[in-house]
Amino acid sequence: MASESPTKYSEIVAEDLNKLFDAGDEAEVDVVFVHGLRGHPKSTWEMLDPTDPTESIFWPKDLLPETIKASRIFSFGYPTDFATFYPIVTPESIAHTTIDNHSSSLILKLANERRDTNTSSRPIIFVAHSLGGLVVANALANHYGSDVQGEEVVEHTCGAIFLGTPFKGSDKAMWAKMAKKVLGMFGDSTDQTIRDLDKRSTKLQQISIDFHLLLQKRYASKDQKPIQVACFFEQKTTRKTWWKAKSDLGQIVTADSATLTGFNPIGISADHITMCKFPDVQTPGYKDVTGKIKLMISNLNKPTEELNKGGQTVITFGEFKAGDNNVNMGGYVMGHVVGTTKEAVNFTLANNWGGSSSSSSPLETAIAEQKKRNQESEGH
Repeated sequence: MASESPTKYSEIVAEDLNKLFDAGDEAEVDVVFVHGLRGHPKSTWEMLDPTDPTESIFWPKDLLPETIKASRIFSFGYPTDFATFYPIVTPESIAHTTIDNHSSSLILKLANERRDTNTSSRPIIFVAHSLGGLVVANALANHYGSDVQGEEVVEHTCGAIFLGTPFKGSDKAMWAKMAKKVLGMFGDSTDQTIRDLDKRSTKLQQISIDFHLLLQKRYASKDQKPIQVACFFEQKTTRKTWWKAKSDLGQIVTADSATLTGFNPIGISADHITMCKFPDVQTPGYKDVTGKIKLMISNLNKPTEELNKGGQTVITFGEFKAGDNNVNMGGYVMGHVVGTTKEAVNFTLANNWGGSSSSSSPLETAIAEQKKRNQESEGH
């Protein structure tokens, strides 16, 4: 059973699901933090206290419990290196890459904790930084229904907040370009590490597609509430110093790349590394992020039909010209279509697969088409 009174926990394990705070019987929501490349379940979210440099502020534990009192807070840690997100492409590695393992671990550990505390039906909100957002997206999109516990986690996920997570890209070249920037933060831009980045980006591109489809499915559902999403982007460039030489890496993830179409991006006045670190509750970034968490929680009391009213705004990738007969990224929505998700899907199906008479659903057709194209791309 859950503990009866609020409790803070001090121990942090680098590769585990760490409980930071538990409001006990008063807890109404689980908030789960997920770090990105070369991150850590504590240091990713931690910064020095500006009022006392001998102390640090770990805001998910030190600040958030006072802002979201009726909560249980976790920070998930997992081993990350560059190959986690950009794996070497071989026949053996294509089917199940390291990011799949981490996504599975996230689902499993969270499901076990919720089962052991009889809280399996409690709503979940994820907060993820950078490529950690793709670990979350992959966990939700590709492990839905794989088992009862995994299904419960996805079913009760009510929100996801992404801090500098890349989602939008019409081709693998965009993902490869971003990878070089990420490597630049760590000084790892060697010929070996950047080799074949376009091919190695296939998995991340597919995760983005799959997650869009999951969001669309939830918005179209009459029985399940949508997964509420907030996308934040860095407003400052990232600077690194190597051997006294300063290097401006620019924005690692731009506002456009960090945005899921249909959601308005929100800027945080920080660079890619510091956008997820807050020293106090008055910091604008903290107010914006926690404000979204509060909104997601308040929406839990709204009827499903109200939240899903009219479908989600159009999910779209790139430009579409009338008369064209090409499949854009994902294959399920062409260009900038004005209308609801349902209308956009029907439009896409009619323009690309010969109308709506197909025996497969639009989602099934889209997934099959995109996977076919990815396989053809990998074969070249």
